[in-house]
Amino acid sequence: MDRRGKIMLGIAVGSVVGLLALAAPAVIGMIPTDEVVAEAPPTTAAPPRTATPTPTPVPTRLAPLPTPVETTPAPESKCLGVPAGTDRGDISPGATGVVERSNGKGLATVYRVVSGDSYWAIVERFCLASADFNSANNFGGAGDIYAGDYLAVLAEGQPEALALNEAAKGGYRTHQDCDAIARISLAEPNAEGRIPVSMSGTVVDTGKGEYAEGPVEKVDGKPTFYTVQPGDTYRGIGDRFCVDAITVQAFNEAGGPERVLQPGDRVQLRPTSRTIAAQG
Repeated sequence: MDRRGKIMLGIAVGSVVGLLALAAPAVIGMIPTDEVVAEAPPTTAAPPRTATPTPTPVPTRLAPLPTPVETTPAPESKCLGVPAGTDRGDISPGATGVVERSNGKGLATVYRVVSGDSYWAIVERFCLASADFNSANNFGGAGDIYAGDYLAVLAEGQPEALALNEAAKGGYRTHQDCDAIARISLAEPNAEGRIPVSMSGTVVDTGKGEYAEGPVEKVDGKPTFYTVQPGDTYRGIGDRFCVDAITVQAFNEAGGPERVLQPGDRVQLRPTSRTIAAQG
């Protein structure tokens, strides 16, 4: 090939190469590919939320419980080794009266009862044995404690207590001064529902007293009915008429519920028949 032919061949080859270069991007764009292009996150996306930590609870301190307060002194500990008649001071409620007499050793011998006093509080205040206290006062226990009474704390105080009670009542006799005590007896109800009754001793009117100042009605010349006045008690009625107050109360209630005496009540002092109707 001559020189001119070579030049012409070179120009032709260069033209073909140039055309291929121009067509390459288009051809490449048509070739399939597996590459996946990730999308950029939007510029306005909100930042991720962060959970607020829960605070650790602080335990609440509870106030301590109050220390129990002793309200009832224990006789076995408070009176251990303490002589009977030692005045341990007011016990309220229950024994807030005044010591009226004391002996040479400073022990209480006579005590005056005030309203609200109780048998066991008095026993506790003076460190007494209940049996000795009962014996010194010739009574059976708690039912014989009344406001205004003078009580013998020790046996040696009995004469003074009796004298003070006598003076306070203007010479009025109590059941202790009676020659004998009458008593009413009640048996079990019979088939008809009536209670057989009987009486031992004699009812005697010794005169008006502090707890029995009302009028009395006689039947067959004997005191039989008494009309209650304000402040009267069964004990006062028993003292005045020398009759056991407990049996008089049982006789008048006839098996029914116990009740407090009211002014105007008519108390029967002795049975007038051999049976009475049961009230229970």
